[in-house]
This record gives sequence, structure tokens and C-alpha cells, in this order.
Amino acid sequence: MPLLWRHAAALAFIVFACRAQSPSTLQIAVQEGSGALVPQSSLSSRRFAVQVRTADGRPLPGATVNFRLPEQGPTGAFSSGLRSEALMTDEQGLAHVRGILWGEVPGRLQIRVTATHGGQRAEAFIPVEISTTAVPSAADRQSLSVGGRSGAKKWLILVAAAGGALAGIAVAGGGSSPPVASAVVATPVTPPSIGAPSITIGRPQ
Repeated sequence: MPLLWRHAAALAFIVFACRAQSPSTLQIAVQEGSGALVPQSSLSSRRFAVQVRTADGRPLPGATVNFRLPEQGPTGAFSSGLRSEALMTDEQGLAHVRGILWGEVPGRLQIRVTATHGGQRAEAFIPVEISTTAVPSAADRQSLSVGGRSGAKKWLILVAAAGGALAGIAVAGGGSSPPVASAVVATPVTPPSIGAPSITIGRPQ
């Protein structure tokens, strides 16, 4: 029996040593955005960045990183309009997202970050809180003023600008009715008329 236990202990040690020497899962280190306090119903310019590393701590380029927002409750949407965003790490193993449009529901949430590379996988979470009292930063307000995350908002700004220009024209003209586009008045041209032909027959010579 003691001999059997010694063999079992030796086998367990070998398995443990093999596992220790084999590559383990990847590592994700949150670089920016952890614990961020963001205003509700706002377009945020804040970056949420992570670095993907190998098992021994080296930066890993070319890894696929997926950022995912919750489906319900306090959440938001990425610039694509979706709740997930996938991209690749750069030469320093870094990947980041920004331009998130936060929802109306206040509260705490977590951005789930998943990294995969060569069959290995790692997962991390970035805590965020949507606040009713937080004030958008100057960068956030600038993002909103130039159209933010979608072309639709830019169209709204253009329409508003056009409406303001038309209103200015109406005020300058002193009238309350909307301005009418000027038309080119063409002077009618009377075609030449040809009267009835007259034939005079004289006395034969």
C-alpha cells in the first residue's frame, strides 16, 4: 500500500509539472476606463483600453478582442449601434473603444472583454457607472456638436443650420412668410408673322 501511494504521488507531481510548463490562458490588463463615471443619455469620448499579454506577461499583437455591453439595464451602444465591438490588438498588444452612447437607465454595469489568440482565451471586466448627476466633459460636448457617432446626427445639424438660414432671410425681408426662391422671368419673344401673299398680274407685253 505505501508503494502504491508513492506511485500515485509521483504521478500527480508529473501531471502538475506538465501543466505548470504548458502555456496557460492569456492575460488581459485594463489600461483605461476602469471605474468610469459617465452621464446618462450622452455620447462619451472616454477611452476604454486593455492590453493583451501572453502567459509570461509579454504584449501580444494580433489578438482578437471583443468588448460587450450588457443587453439590458444600464447599458449603451457602440459607434456601430450594436452592443459589441471586435478589433485586433496593435504591436503593443493594446486595443480600445470609444464613442459609446450611454443609455437612459442609470446604474452600474460591466463591459465584458474577451481576448482570443491561437486557441487561448482570456476574459476581464471593466466596471462603469451611468450617473444622473455626472456632467459631460468638454470633449463629450465637442463630440456631440460635430455630429458624434453617426451621420444621422450630422444631417440633423445641417437641417437645423439650413432652417436658421431661411429664418434669417425671412427676418431680413421683413415678412413672416417663408422666402420664395427667385425665378428667372423670360421675356416672351414674338415670332415674325408672314401676311397673305399678294400677286399682281400686269398686262402682257
